[in-house]
Amino acid sequence: MRHFFIVFVLSFAWFINAQDVGILYDQTGKLTLPQIENQSFKPISSGYSNGLNRGAYWLKISPLEEVSIFQLENNHIKQIEAYTRSEQLKLDRFNGFTSFQLDQAEPTYIKLGVDKEAYFPFSIKIIDDYKRSGIVNHIGMGLFYGFAMVCLLLNLGLFYNSKDFTFLFYCLFLFLILSVMAHRDGMVEILGLPDNIKEITEPLSLSIGGLMCAVFTGKSIKLKKHFPVLVYSYWGLTVLSLFLLTMYFTTQDYLYVVGIYFVCLYIFVSSWISSLLLIRLQSFAIIFCLAYFFMMISAILFYLGPAFDIQLFEVKQGYLKIGALLEMVVITSAILYRLRIMDRRQKKMRKEMTEYLSHIDFLNEELEKNQLGQENVFTRFDLTSRESEVLELIAAGKTNKEIADALFISINTVKYHVKKVYEKLQVSNRKEAYQIVQSAI
Repeated sequence: MRHFFIVFVLSFAWFINAQDVGILYDQTGKLTLPQIENQSFKPISSGYSNGLNRGAYWLKISPLEEVSIFQLENNHIKQIEAYTRSEQLKLDRFNGFTSFQLDQAEPTYIKLGVDKEAYFPFSIKIIDDYKRSGIVNHIGMGLFYGFAMVCLLLNLGLFYNSKDFTFLFYCLFLFLILSVMAHRDGMVEILGLPDNIKEITEPLSLSIGGLMCAVFTGKSIKLKKHFPVLVYSYWGLTVLSLFLLTMYFTTQDYLYVVGIYFVCLYIFVSSWISSLLLIRLQSFAIIFCLAYFFMMISAILFYLGPAFDIQLFEVKQGYLKIGALLEMVVITSAILYRLRIMDRRQKKMRKEMTEYLSHIDFLNEELEKNQLGQENVFTRFDLTSRESEVLELIAAGKTNKEIADALFISINTVKYHVKKVYEKLQVSNRKEAYQIVQSAI
């Protein structure tokens, strides 16, 4: 009973909100304002989509009790006209999205020319709330892009110090993904980027960003070694992306951009699945599973959902940014952790190399003593000259085959000398023989 009541309240709240805004799809695009006023509108709520059915749409907003601001949060819709009392309203883009003040006495009609996805996320707020949300939005955008720039500069610094191109590829991937987001959250409008430039930079950032994701993932978890066919498919996608971009710039048909979305979807999903399969072989792969999952799901719902009218719930820019923040935090933390591991390994290798060189120096000194007839580690254990040579190569970490090649003798002869060395040193393996020699240093 309680659950039924909650569902009823939510449904009722949605119904009341939906009555404020109605939509009409003008398939011919020839309806005029006087004709529209006599049409019946379908009630909608924010986040309504009609897939890729492009053309003219009309919104009707009922009079409200308080002075309110309507804001359309989809920058892909460029052709916007708003009317009340048969007069055209002045539009504002202060927050990066188109907004205007609603009439309190008469309905407001909005004509939208849709040439991309028919997706209508909007908000209606009283003036004080609108101004407050604008300030909060600007602060949020500043924090988000500020943190992103910190991650970007950090990875650039790591690339400069380590010369590891993994960091550079991630920087490019991150920059392009941020560019795509900036085209959708109003940042490029705030920065004053012209519409004709945005028509070029957004699909270009999307296409190259997807390919940089493939390069970064392939470099980080060695996809070419484990899944070479997948890497070759990415090369094919490079050609496909170039074709789709060329066709879009030539025809301005948004379907080609949707094709680029699917290319990026294939790269994201394949990268995520391949990293999932490599968890047992590479512990670092689990980082990609965690980092890409949230961003992948939110990106699919935000970009492809409206295009195909698949709306489980309204995915706002905030959800996408949360996914991006998680991705940046996880990937950057993982890269720093990996860098620390690499530093530890390098220190260990330097230590082992130092020990090895000191050991080689010691053996050379002992060989010189042996040649001069002085007491040395070889005479101490009554080793022959051949056994001394074999011991020196054992201490250097050589295998039986490598010893045979170095001394130009058979492997069986090497095994015989190794056995005699073990007997004289009273050891049973190479490690113990090395320790005996090491203790003499």
